[in-house]
Amino acid sequence: MQAYQAASIVDRVSRVVETDDRAPSDFIVLSNSEARRLAHFNARDYHWDFYCEELGRSVALGEERYLFECMARLPESELTINAENAEFGVLLEAVRYLTSRGCRPDVMFAPISLFVPFLTSKALSIDWRALGREALITPEGHALEVFWSSQSRPLTRFVLFDSRLGVWRVKLDPDTHGRLTVAIGQPESPPQAVTFLAETVVKYEIEDPKGFLAVEVEGLPSQDSGESVYDEQKQTRAEA
Repeated sequence: MQAYQAASIVDRVSRVVETDDRAPSDFIVLSNSEARRLAHFNARDYHWDFYCEELGRSVALGEERYLFECMARLPESELTINAENAEFGVLLEAVRYLTSRGCRPDVMFAPISLFVPFLTSKALSIDWRALGREALITPEGHALEVFWSSQSRPLTRFVLFDSRLGVWRVKLDPDTHGRLTVAIGQPESPPQAVTFLAETVVKYEIEDPKGFLAVEVEGLPSQDSGESVYDEQKQTRAEA
């Protein structure tokens, strides 16, 4: 539970609404479960702390994947970036456009394919922050926290938005009243097994579309700027 809470980003990218209503609806279930041997479960020399932490984090990663899928479905805009010779000033234009509509853009989802060109761009000001995240700082002083795509949560566009105008609805567990349901039990099959389960029941809604803007990426980058470089940068910052 603690690992899930530490890894979940929903409070940073949306307005969260919790509900105790468990009736069937258009909510989706984000879950992970696995059966382990009963003998291992009862063995004194097995330590389950790290395993359960990763199980909780896996649900948080499922939340991120769902959010990226929602951003990929947003309507296109007229703003574009050529990946081969990326000019990121258009992102500043996008921030100004959203601000002119009375919005407060504070989050940006970004394609990992342009990670290196983005961080080395002289047109942008980047603020290095904790948890491996970066923030785009505009000349006007707006700060947008950046969340990068990955193989598990693909994205081929930049999406800038006001987190207040997207709503994350989550059904609370009826017993714990927490956002995550955690269960451990013996299934009927396979025999002599213990099943670990962690899940959350959610729905993401864009309450006001005027606070969201997609900047399309055209073509392919001319250099290796993919996920391996991103992981290397995160490791370097963690060691520092």
